[in-house]
Amino acid sequence: MMILEASHTHLYPGHRGKISGVVRIADIGTRHDCVVEFVDGSAAVASIVESGGERRLRVDAYRTAAGTRIAAKHWLVRVEEDTDGLNFRILAKATAER
Repeated sequence: MMILEASHTHLYPGHRGKISGVVRIADIGTRHDCVVEFVDGSAAVASIVESGGERRLRVDAYRTAAGTRIAAKHWLVRVEEDTDGLNFRILAKATAER
Protein backbone atom coordinates (compact mmCIF):
# COMPACT_ATOMS: atom_id res chain seq x y z
CA MET A 1 0.00 0.00 0.00
CA MET A 2 1.22 3.47 -0.86
CA ILE A 3 1.49 5.84 2.10
CA LEU A 4 1.94 9.61 1.89
CA GLU A 5 3.76 10.68 5.05
CA ALA A 6 2.65 14.23 5.86
CA SER A 7 4.78 16.44 8.09
CA HIS A 8 1.80 18.35 9.51
CA THR A 9 -1.75 17.65 10.76
CA HIS A 10 -3.27 18.75 7.44
CA LEU A 11 -2.27 19.45 3.84
CA TYR A 12 -1.84 22.90 2.31
CA PRO A 13 -0.20 24.44 -0.80
CA GLY A 14 3.56 24.08 -0.49
CA HIS A 15 3.37 21.10 1.89
CA ARG A 16 6.05 18.47 1.24
CA GLY A 17 6.19 14.89 2.42
CA LYS A 18 7.60 11.42 1.77
CA ILE A 19 5.98 8.52 -0.06
CA SER A 20 6.48 4.93 1.03
CA GLY A 21 5.14 1.67 -0.35
CA VAL A 22 6.16 2.35 -3.96
CA VAL A 23 9.68 2.69 -5.30
CA ARG A 24 9.31 4.56 -8.60
CA ILE A 25 6.96 7.15 -10.03
CA ALA A 26 6.01 4.64 -12.75
CA ASP A 27 4.62 2.36 -10.01
CA ILE A 28 1.88 4.92 -9.27
CA GLY A 29 0.32 4.65 -12.74
CA THR A 30 -2.75 6.70 -13.67
CA ARG A 31 -4.66 5.88 -10.47
CA HIS A 32 -3.37 4.66 -7.14
CA ASP A 33 -5.26 4.32 -3.87
CA CYS A 34 -3.28 5.32 -0.81
CA VAL A 35 -3.41 6.53 2.77
CA VAL A 36 -2.18 9.89 4.05
CA GLU A 37 -0.60 9.55 7.49
CA PHE A 38 -0.35 12.82 9.39
CA VAL A 39 2.28 13.74 11.96
CA ASP A 40 -0.23 13.58 14.85
CA GLY A 41 -1.06 9.92 14.13
CA SER A 42 -4.32 10.56 12.29
CA ALA A 43 -4.83 9.18 8.78
CA ALA A 44 -7.12 9.59 5.77
CA VAL A 45 -7.99 7.39 2.81
CA ALA A 46 -6.88 8.99 -0.44
CA SER A 47 -6.08 8.40 -4.11
CA ILE A 48 -3.82 9.93 -6.73
CA VAL A 49 -5.20 10.20 -10.26
CA GLU A 50 -3.19 11.33 -13.28
CA SER A 51 -5.13 13.02 -16.06
CA GLY A 52 -4.20 15.56 -18.69
CA GLY A 53 -0.58 15.73 -17.57
CA GLU A 54 -1.34 16.58 -13.95
CA ARG A 55 -1.81 14.54 -10.80
CA ARG A 56 -4.68 15.12 -8.41
CA LEU A 57 -4.79 13.92 -4.84
CA ARG A 58 -8.24 13.25 -3.39
CA VAL A 59 -8.24 13.02 0.41
CA ASP A 60 -11.33 11.82 2.28
CA ALA A 61 -12.59 13.66 5.36
CA TYR A 62 -10.82 12.81 8.63
CA ARG A 63 -10.32 14.01 12.20
CA THR A 64 -7.01 15.17 13.60
CA ALA A 65 -5.79 13.62 16.85
CA ALA A 66 -7.07 16.77 18.61
CA GLY A 67 -10.56 16.12 17.20
CA THR A 68 -10.67 18.79 14.49
CA ARG A 69 -12.74 17.66 11.52
CA ILE A 70 -11.00 18.20 8.19
CA ALA A 71 -13.34 18.06 5.15
CA ALA A 72 -12.59 16.01 2.05
CA LYS A 73 -10.37 17.96 -0.33
CA HIS A 74 -8.76 17.72 -3.76
CA TRP A 75 -5.22 18.91 -4.45
CA LEU A 76 -2.91 19.29 -7.41
CA VAL A 77 0.20 17.36 -6.42
CA ARG A 78 3.70 16.81 -7.81
CA VAL A 79 5.48 13.51 -7.23
CA GLU A 80 9.27 13.62 -7.41
CA GLU A 81 11.93 10.94 -7.28
CA ASP A 82 15.35 11.54 -5.73
CA THR A 83 18.13 9.50 -4.15
CA ASP A 84 16.09 9.11 -0.93
CA GLY A 85 13.00 7.77 -2.74
CA LEU A 86 9.70 9.39 -3.65
CA ASN A 87 8.40 12.70 -2.32
CA PHE A 88 5.23 14.69 -2.86
CA ARG A 89 4.48 18.38 -2.90
CA ILE A 90 1.03 19.96 -2.73
CA LEU A 91 0.87 22.57 -5.50
CA ALA A 92 -2.63 24.03 -5.09
CA LYS A 93 -6.17 23.27 -4.04
CA ALA A 94 -8.15 21.73 -6.91
CA THR A 95 -11.82 21.46 -7.72
CA ALA A 96 -13.55 18.14 -7.17
CA GLU A 97 -13.19 15.63 -9.98
CA ARG A 98 -16.26 14.87 -12.02
